[in-house]
Amino acid sequence: MNAELLERARAAYRAGDFSTAAQMFSACKENSEVAGEVDHLRGNSLMKLGLAREAASAYALALNDAAYGKRGALLTNEGKALSAIGDNEGAVRCFTEALQDSTYATPYKAQLGLGRALLALDRVAEAGTAFRQAAIDGANPAPASALAQLGDCFVKLGRPGDAIESFRTALDFAGPRDDARSINAGLGCAYAASNRPTEALEAFRQATADGLYQLTPEQEEARGRAQDALDAASARNAMAPAGASGLDNTIDPLDPLGKSGALMPDPSDTGFFKMTEAEMIQEDKRQMKIRRKHRHTGLKVFIVFLVLLVIAAGGLAFAYTRGLGFPSQQDALNGLFDAAANEGDTNAYLASGLSDAAKASIVSSIPDGATATITNMDQSMTESTALVTVELPLGGTPQYDVTFVRSDNHIGWVVSSFDLHYDEDTAASDSASSSDTTAETDAASSSKVDTAQGSASDGSSAAAE
Repeated sequence: MNAELLERARAAYRAGDFSTAAQMFSACKENSEVAGEVDHLRGNSLMKLGLAREAASAYALALNDAAYGKRGALLTNEGKALSAIGDNEGAVRCFTEALQDSTYATPYKAQLGLGRALLALDRVAEAGTAFRQAAIDGANPAPASALAQLGDCFVKLGRPGDAIESFRTALDFAGPRDDARSINAGLGCAYAASNRPTEALEAFRQATADGLYQLTPEQEEARGRAQDALDAASARNAMAPAGASGLDNTIDPLDPLGKSGALMPDPSDTGFFKMTEAEMIQEDKRQMKIRRKHRHTGLKVFIVFLVLLVIAAGGLAFAYTRGLGFPSQQDALNGLFDAAANEGDTNAYLASGLSDAAKASIVSSIPDGATATITNMDQSMTESTALVTVELPLGGTPQYDVTFVRSDNHIGWVVSSFDLHYDEDTAASDSASSSDTTAETDAASSSKVDTAQGSASDGSSAAAE
C-alpha cells in the first residue's frame, strides 16, 4: 500500500475532487491487495462521477476485507449502484443482506433502497412494507420521503384512504430538504382515487402554486378526473328544479328530525288534539325531559372542551420529556449556520451560559457556505447529543458531535458545543477517521420524492454512505 498516495487520495476526496480521488485510490494498492477502506471510498467517488457499474464492483471488492467490516453500508451502497444500472434483482439481494448486519446503524437507508427496487419490479405490496419500516425507524431523521412513497404504494394497491393518511403525515414531517410540492401532488392523486374532487384539486393547486413543479402525466390525468367529477356535480345541481332544496318535503319543518323537540306541534297532527288529559300530562313530562336535556348541552360542551385541554396539556408535557421543542434541534442548527454565513446574530442559537470565547470558537468552527443535517440524535428532556453531517460547497461531508440544551425560555433548543466527530473504529489516523466519517454520507437527507411515483430522485438514490 502506497501510504503517501493514499493520503493524497483522501485529501482529494474530502475536497470533492472525485475524479482525482478515484484514480489515486485505484493506484495506491496492488491489484491483489485487499483494502476495504480504499475500495469503499473509490466506490463512493465513482458513484459521484455517475459510474455506477464500476462503483458496484468497487463495493464488492471492499466486502472481501473482513477486517474492515461496514457490511451494512457497503451492501447498501452496492444495492444503490445496481439499481442505478437497472439490476433491481441484484439490488434487492444487496439491500436484504444489508438488513442482516446487526451492527448497521442506519438500516432505514437499506429499507428505502429495497422499497424502490421492489417497486421497480412491480412488487408493490413488498415495497410498501419496506417503506413503512423505513418511516418508523427511529434512526431516520427525515421520514417524509418514505411516507410519501408508502402513499404511492397504497394508491397502486387500491387503498386511497390509507394513501391520504400517508401523504398527510408526510407533509407533517416534511423538512426543508423534502419536496412538499411532490407530496401534495401525490396527495391529490389519492384524493382523486377516493372520489374527493374538491380536496384533490386543492392539493394539486398547492403542488403547482409556485409555477416550478410540473405534474407528471399520471398526475395530470388524476387532476382531469377530479375536475370532470366536480363539473358533473355542478351540472347536476344546476339542472335541479327551481326552489328544490334537496329536502324531503314530507318532513315536518317544526320537527325535522322526526323526534319532538318543538314546543308547538304541527296542526296537521290531529292525533295531538285528540289526546286525553292523562295523555297530555304524560306528553308534557316528556317535553320537559327534552327541554332539560337541551339545557345541559352547554355544560356538556364545556366538559368536552375541558377534557381536550387536559389531553393537549398532557401531550405537550409528553413531547417536552421526549426532547421536542420549538425551535427544534435542527432549526437551531440551521439558524446558527445561516447566521454564521451571513454575519448575523449567532447568540440567539447558542447557549447563554457559554463564554464569549467559547461562542467565538463554535462560530469559527462552522465551514463557510455549508449546510448541516442531524443524522442521529440521543434526546432527553433538557439535553440532546447529535451526530451532524455537514455538506461542504465542494462536496465533502465531515461529521460533528453537537450538544444542544434548552434555551432560556425552556421551550426551544440552542447549541452548547460543536466538535469534529472522530470514528475510532475506522482507522488509526485522524485523516482516515475523517474519510470514513465522510463515507457514511446520509442518503436520506438529500433524497427527494420522485415526481412520478413519490420515489426519491436519481441523485438521491445514488448518494453513497
